[in-house]
Amino acid sequence: MIDKTIKETVIARLYTMPPNQKISIGSEGSFTRDEVIDHIEKENKIGKKFIEIELAFLRALKEGVFHEIISNKA
Repeated sequence: MIDKTIKETVIARLYTMPPNQKISIGSEGSFTRDEVIDHIEKENKIGKKFIEIELAFLRALKEGVFHEIISNKA
């Protein structure tokens, strides 16, 4: 079971995207924003994978990984 707060946070972030924008999830395929949200709510394989990807992204932001990359290219 996915933590409710994490699930809500990921879904809230998804709602900032245009509904018709496609999201590619590796070899699983491409999905619209609403399809990804549906998978997250069902807590199936694709939904769990997307949450895993999103959490890795948020951790990288927290650790300043993207800031380092941008600073090194400047």
